[in-house]
Formats: sequence, C-alpha cells, structure tokens
Amino acid sequence: MAEHSPDATPPAPRGRASGSPAAPRVLAMKPRSRGLVERMCELNASLGYPARMKMIKVLGSHQDSPLSVSEVAQTLRISQPTATKHLGILYRAGWVHRDEAGPRVHYTLNLDTVAEYRRLIDYAFAAALTPCVNSFDCETCPFEQTCH
Repeated sequence: MAEHSPDATPPAPRGRASGSPAAPRVLAMKPRSRGLVERMCELNASLGYPARMKMIKVLGSHQDSPLSVSEVAQTLRISQPTATKHLGILYRAGWVHRDEAGPRVHYTLNLDTVAEYRRLIDYAFAAALTPCVNSFDCETCPFEQTCH
C-alpha cells in the first residue's frame, strides 16, 4: 500500500525527446520541519469542507475494507470527480492512504494522522493557556514542535 510521506521526492521526468537539451538539475532542499502551528493549520485546512469531514467518517468506518473513489462518491452522493478532488486534498495532508489496484484507487483512513491530530490539538490548547516564551516568533522558537 502506498503511503503518504511529506519527504517523498517527486518522480523523475519520464524522458525527453531525442536531441533536446537536458533539463537543468534542481537540487531539492529538505523542507524545514513544520512546527505545531503550521501542521495544525495544514490539518485543519484539509478538513475545512463538509465532504472531507464526511469522508473521514466513511473511511474510518471501513478500516477493514478500503473503498474506491466510486464507493466513496456513491456513499456520500457526490460526483466521482468531486470525490477524487477531496480525497486528493486529504491524501496530501496525510489523512488517507491510497492503494492503486489497476485502474482503481482505494483509500483508507491513516490512523497515525488521526493520532497525530489528537496529540497536536492537545498541545495547541495547552499552549494557548500559557504565555509565549519567545515573543510569538515561531521561526526561532526552540519549542516550535510543541509550542510551550
């Protein structure tokens, strides 16, 4: 089963026409680790549409049997392109696993992300009730991951 990885490198180009110059090499920088605030915003934004919240419920209630895009669309009474769009957003944020089985793509809820979200929301609200030790400068804060 293919899993979401925030550090995944995009696939290399498939090739080039004979005689065309090679594309310039771009050195990929490892993304800066995301702190509590950035990750919470990413996760919350990805849930910010009713269809996506419903998808979390549908996929969570089918952990033993991954669902295809068509099955998710049919369950929620939405079009397949709409389901594909919203499942893609959930996938990029890490909420779902995708497994390509021939022409079909099946999805399951990523329980690690569910656990991460619950942990981060606890940190966020605990931190909200305490003074900031770094004058709200998250970029240089030694507590960026837990915001305390």
